[in-house]
Amino acid sequence: MKISVRILIVLIVLGLWGCAKTVYRHPDYTPQLWAKDSYECERDARQSGYYGGGIVGAINFRKFYERCLYSRGWIKTKE
Repeated sequence: MKISVRILIVLIVLGLWGCAKTVYRHPDYTPQLWAKDSYECERDARQSGYYGGGIVGAINFRKFYERCLYSRGWIKTKE
């Protein structure tokens, strides 16, 4: 019985963690800077090549996009 309660608590915590909103933070944040950097990183990711199809391709594309934002000073955090 105690193990079931512990598993349930872990599942609830993981579920709530997954619901937390992901945001990007930057020390010099302005809406214009976010729009510019986000647009340019997405553009660069799309122009850089083919990532494969399906889920793997989407994951690879997202990784490229996130590395680009990170290189410009944006840090991904949970809100």
